[in-house]
Amino acid sequence: MNLLMQVSLFSEDFVTLSEFYRDCFDLTENESLRSDVFRGYMAGDVMVGFSALAAYDMLGLTPRKAGEGDQTAFTFKCESKLSLDEIVEKAKGLGATMVQEQFMTYYHWYMAVLRDPDGNAIRLACTNP
Repeated sequence: MNLLMQVSLFSEDFVTLSEFYRDCFDLTENESLRSDVFRGYMAGDVMVGFSALAAYDMLGLTPRKAGEGDQTAFTFKCESKLSLDEIVEKAKGLGATMVQEQFMTYYHWYMAVLRDPDGNAIRLACTNP
C-alpha cells in the first residue's frame, strides 16, 4: 500500500513560512533534512515540506504563476471545536488571514479556512464536533 509521505510548499521565503507552520501547529522539524533550500516538519506520519524556489529547477517542475487560483489546501485535524478555535486565533496572530470563519460542513465537520502568510489555503477540521 502506498501512503502519503510528504506534502511540500514552494516559497520565496520558505524558512519564514516553515516557521509559521511550526509555531502554529507545534510541528517538529526533521533536522536531518534541513538544507539551504528545504525545511521539513512532521505532522503525524506525514512530513510538511517547505522548499525554496530553486527547488523547482532541481525537480524539473514549472513554477506556479500568480493568478492561477488555489492548487493546494492543507487540512489539519483538530481534536475539538475548542482546539480548532484556539488554533484559528493562534494562526491569525502569526499572520494568517481568514477566508471562512468556523462553520459546520454538510458532512458534519466543524471547519475554518485560512490563508498562511504566503497565501496558501489551510483548512482546520474537527471531525467529531
